[in-house]
Amino acid sequence: MTGLVIPLALSILAHVLADFLFQTDSMANEKNNVQMKGFLKHWCVVFVTLLVLMLPFKLTDVLMYCFVLSLFHILIDVFKAQIESRRGPATKFIMFIVDQFLHLVLISFLLPISSFTVSRSFSSFIGWFSIHTGLNLSSLPVQRILLITIVYLYVLFAGAVFIRKLFDLIYKNVPDYLQRIAGDSSVLDNVKTGKVIGIFERLLILTLYLTGNVASITIVIAAKSLARFKNFENKDFAEYYLIGTLASVMIAMVGGMILKVL
Repeated sequence: MTGLVIPLALSILAHVLADFLFQTDSMANEKNNVQMKGFLKHWCVVFVTLLVLMLPFKLTDVLMYCFVLSLFHILIDVFKAQIESRRGPATKFIMFIVDQFLHLVLISFLLPISSFTVSRSFSSFIGWFSIHTGLNLSSLPVQRILLITIVYLYVLFAGAVFIRKLFDLIYKNVPDYLQRIAGDSSVLDNVKTGKVIGIFERLLILTLYLTGNVASITIVIAAKSLARFKNFENKDFAEYYLIGTLASVMIAMVGGMILKVL
């Protein structure tokens, strides 16, 4: 399995990029409405992303692997969308976790029955690059770099989706809960920018945790709270803010723990 670690990491990285960075809102909405054009677009994104990341290996080795993996990726998404279309927020929250688990299981299943040989052109490029720059790329801790990248992307972007689905679950009996929490349009805009703020928040917290500056995390939370201080008069907003902040911190800390253990 040692020789499959890098293909495994690249496959997971392709999955994270295709699902959380390269998937547009319109594409996600089409998938949620079980529209085949949404799945077709997403399949193209998954296949191309996976193929590009697998370029260091021989094309004859990875082409079929990329096709099969991307195809089953979409089949899992179709299965998920069909279940979610008939269910409520609780099922959608659970299916988000199940979906991620199934994708990882799929990758782990396909890897051992596939072959990966580094292409001559990539080996030649590594040699050429080392000669002309003096940097030996082959000495880089590639596995560690890929692991850190995957965890960061999961924490930052998958974390945003997780928190949104968590809110949908908590406020499942409150129609248009964002409007109720916001109170007016100006605050509503602030609530919607919470996703971006949360991404930066998790980036800082995860980095501070990994560098051993755990005490500094309180400064990040305090600065965020100070910016929203006036909104705390709205009890609904205060609860919304607290849940989001605690969930965001938890996700970042779990990501940091995973990196420290691995």
